[in-house]
Amino acid sequence: MRITYIADIHGHTEFIPRLPPADLLLVGGDFTQFGDRNAVAKVLASLRQRPEPVLAVLGNLDAPDAQDVLTQNNAALTLTTTTVGGLRLAGLGGANTSPFKTPFEWDDSAVEQTLNQAFPTPDALDILVSHAPPYRSGADRLPNGTPVGSQAVAQAARRLRLPLLLCGHIHEADGIFDLDGTIVVNPGPFSERGRHACIDWTAGQRPTVWLA
Repeated sequence: MRITYIADIHGHTEFIPRLPPADLLLVGGDFTQFGDRNAVAKVLASLRQRPEPVLAVLGNLDAPDAQDVLTQNNAALTLTTTTVGGLRLAGLGGANTSPFKTPFEWDDSAVEQTLNQAFPTPDALDILVSHAPPYRSGADRLPNGTPVGSQAVAQAARRLRLPLLLCGHIHEADGIFDLDGTIVVNPGPFSERGRHACIDWTAGQRPTVWLA
């Protein structure tokens, strides 16, 4: 199965036609730059012109009520498991709190409880798409070296023995990282020349991931 993963679109739909063919397109949030639900719908409509199915979460710069837009278009990844091509996926939109008070932020301790309730047992998922990167994963490092990711997401990755975690949010922290056995991928912002990650995965095997 070939998966394309993008995050941090920020309204730059002009790069969408450049994406390579895939079986599934995953989107890690920030469709917009402080846009409302209509702005999210416009970007999603551009994504849905591609032939592969689209599944997505919102980012911290998207309006939280745009979740309905994803749901109505059968594009929502939530904390209910979705199975595609034998792979089990779930999603977490928004991000942990920041000094900037962006539109879609949440309390890390509350999200930890939510993740524990949604996935109480290890090995419950193959892929978690989280706009917020896991804490101290490398994918959450600011240019000055400060880690700003979610501790709840990091704890869930370890507890679930998660094979693959796809994130974004911190533009400068692009790369492929290892968090105690979990492959963590931050492709960098799609808004910069259409940056993306490609994943080849056969169920039951470890994925192959590269950035483009």
